[in-house]
Amino acid sequence: MNRHELFLILFSAVLLSAAAQSSSAEDINIVDLYSSIDSADVTLHSRAHHTNITIDAELIFEEEMLRKEGFEIKEALPDTDITKVLSWNLKSPEDGFYITRMTLSMEGSVLDTRHYNFSYGSPALPRVLIEDIIPDSRGVSVILSPYRTMFGTQAVLVDLEYMLVSGDTVIYQTTDQRIGLVQAAPLSKDWNVRLLNNHPYSARVKIRIPSARSREAVIARSVDFTAIDDARITELYRDETGASATVLGLSQVPFTGDIIFTVSKDGETIEEIREESPVLMSDDDETIEVIWDSRLPAGTYELSVEVIGNDGDVLDRWETVIDAEVSGYEDVSQAPAPKETPGFGIYQATFAVMLFVCFFQLLLRLASIKRLSQLWSYISSERRGDIECMSYSLP
Repeated sequence: MNRHELFLILFSAVLLSAAAQSSSAEDINIVDLYSSIDSADVTLHSRAHHTNITIDAELIFEEEMLRKEGFEIKEALPDTDITKVLSWNLKSPEDGFYITRMTLSMEGSVLDTRHYNFSYGSPALPRVLIEDIIPDSRGVSVILSPYRTMFGTQAVLVDLEYMLVSGDTVIYQTTDQRIGLVQAAPLSKDWNVRLLNNHPYSARVKIRIPSARSREAVIARSVDFTAIDDARITELYRDETGASATVLGLSQVPFTGDIIFTVSKDGETIEEIREESPVLMSDDDETIEVIWDSRLPAGTYELSVEVIGNDGDVLDRWETVIDAEVSGYEDVSQAPAPKETPGFGIYQATFAVMLFVCFFQLLLRLASIKRLSQLWSYISSERRGDIECMSYSLP
């Protein structure tokens, strides 16, 4: 193989590599980037199926690299967005201008690079302030307010993004657009995904302030929380025969605990019933019914109903009383047997009936004999009359 052939082979390999890199760069790229002195997030869009993707994040101050973090994405499905979040964890940052650089690579080839510039310690203040953020297992609540000056507040329109982060990946995201802020306003959003019990998450709120005169301003803040199951009793019914409790789910962690009904009197437990609850999530409610082993006698009883969580902890407890009343009916099994009539049992009654039947038949026979006797007398008298007539007519 001469030098010319070797050159053609190497040149073709370089062209094929460049073509493959260009094709991949069109299929996957960075579409959004934000950074502050505290944290950063980057969103990439994949138009095809890709594996083994890496993102290198660098925080630069006065041409000095302060932090370098990396993300690894094992798989990206076609037509999907993937958002990654990181914290810089700077102990004592200096005032000045910073640069965040994100580099997207795959199999050692750089496919895309983006930069985001921001300042820290600048006297310039945003037009919107995040007053407070409270996340929990159900959702996140935030209070926003327009910036106040000595001349008052100025109304502003903002776009608000709610992000639920697990590890370094956004697993749920939703947006409220064109929210008008004239004064402090509370806003909230529920997580519409199933959460894991006792799993750490982070709620990230990102505010975009559009501007026709300059680049839009963006501010963001993240707050960590741990997801736990939660449920509460909303209604309770009880009486001498049983009880029912309506339980409402208050978390995106599926509630699979128990409901315990305990009846006691003067501090002594009379009956305890444990019922497994149906699976409940946010805004789901179910009614659990129980029946006591036996009707409670008249009196006053204490009733305690407890909601036991997935980990065996008590999530809610209701305590009340049962004012059992006297039963309005008598138990047939306990009713006294009717007294028998003295001297008149079942056998005596049967004998009396038989005697009456025989006597009745005897009367019928006597009546029949009497009628036959009368008839015979009549016939006899008729015959005697005929004989007498015949005797008179003889010469």
